[in-house]
Amino acid sequence: YVSRDNGGSGSGHTVKKGDIKLGLSQVPSGIFYPEVIGIMDQGMVIHIEDLMNEIKFIEDKVGDMGGKLILSEKAILATDLERAEEYLNNLRQARSKGGTRRGMAPSYAHELDRLGNHIYDLLDTDWREKLGKRYDQYQKDFRVYEIELKEVEIPDYKESKLQGKQINRKVGTKKVFLDRIAEARQWLLDRDMIKNTYLIHLENMHDPTKAFLVEKAQAVGLHPKHGTYPDIATSDTTAYGVQTGTGIWKVEQFKDRLGVMKLTYTSSVGAREMPTQIPIDKSIRKEGDLGPAATKEQKRAAWIRDEGQEYGTISQRPRDILELDLAMLTFNARMGGIEAIAATHLDLAREGEFIKVCTHYTNKKGEYVPYQAGLRYQEGIIPNYIYLPGCDGKAVRKADNFDQLPENAKKFLAYIQRRLGYPIVIVTTGPDRENYLEIPQFMPKKGTIFSIN
Repeated sequence: YVSRDNGGSGSGHTVKKGDIKLGLSQVPSGIFYPEVIGIMDQGMVIHIEDLMNEIKFIEDKVGDMGGKLILSEKAILATDLERAEEYLNNLRQARSKGGTRRGMAPSYAHELDRLGNHIYDLLDTDWREKLGKRYDQYQKDFRVYEIELKEVEIPDYKESKLQGKQINRKVGTKKVFLDRIAEARQWLLDRDMIKNTYLIHLENMHDPTKAFLVEKAQAVGLHPKHGTYPDIATSDTTAYGVQTGTGIWKVEQFKDRLGVMKLTYTSSVGAREMPTQIPIDKSIRKEGDLGPAATKEQKRAAWIRDEGQEYGTISQRPRDILELDLAMLTFNARMGGIEAIAATHLDLAREGEFIKVCTHYTNKKGEYVPYQAGLRYQEGIIPNYIYLPGCDGKAVRKADNFDQLPENAKKFLAYIQRRLGYPIVIVTTGPDRENYLEIPQFMPKKGTIFSIN
């Protein structure tokens, strides 16, 4: 079983097998494996029309998914109302907090204030009446601001996928709103996807022939408390979130707790601006788009954005490129509840170029400043950098094992592992599924430039 236990249609992962590349939104990873059953667990926010269309898109490429996907009846139901509400919230604040307009924050908020719905509400015979009353209330709320709810534009998942760019549609009248839900609801019922996932976990958790992998969405850096508030996610993005996300598992029950990080740089999508961010415009797609006055850092950032396909899986927004930030990563690893690291993008380095690494922060007086979560604590701090020698990314991609990696790549891995304090057990060396290496456990020799002693 692969259980996705947080987030929703505002985040996702890209998976690739051969010539098939899929940008998953609400569907868990693992769909290429015939033995895997995917669970959209109780900690998720589910927009059922988007889910229906996402599964149809997947099935067009990989075949029938019948029986391979389970939707928790306790998952939070997101509708077009929450998406319209997010639009209104941004309008009232006169700014965006980097959200994707998928209604994530209102959906999670309404579970706590008990104004929202869950998937199990769709199983009741009066579901249409319940959601109809909510539409009427939203319509009254919007008219206070002289806005007609039916005219509010929200993201259209289906058309956005078909056209390869962000497309919006209107919420529509109450009848249109309810009919959309009715179609997706019936489609899910016909496929018998909605289940009590607590009982599925309970039945299988002690079966030695069954395995569970829990997949997180977003990252520790977007955690509501440990992240870059106010530009954050609204669910628990740490390993500890498995307890509320599944409703039964404890984090200590899992044999491996693996955190994933990009190795030669950091990327970010949203409204925030981090201290190590490299200043290149969102319109820059490749190195050739830069002007003659571009710095080495800007050229490298543009190359990374192009080579690493640094665009949001769901929103397709260009990601900001940042220098590798060990101060932030060390904090995130500690708070994330992980025990080991899978490091990606080792191949995104070039021989003859340095990899710029932030080791710590100081203030304007040169005094050390510890990394602290929250954007207000990043204001005015100065990143301090070291420059580590890069390696031949093409040679990295050709490596079949750790020993075949370029020497500078090995030293770089050793240094990062030493500084973070967590073993790097896997490293990816390219974009394909086969491009990864298992790393033997080692620490750099004391007294070398790559050790801290």
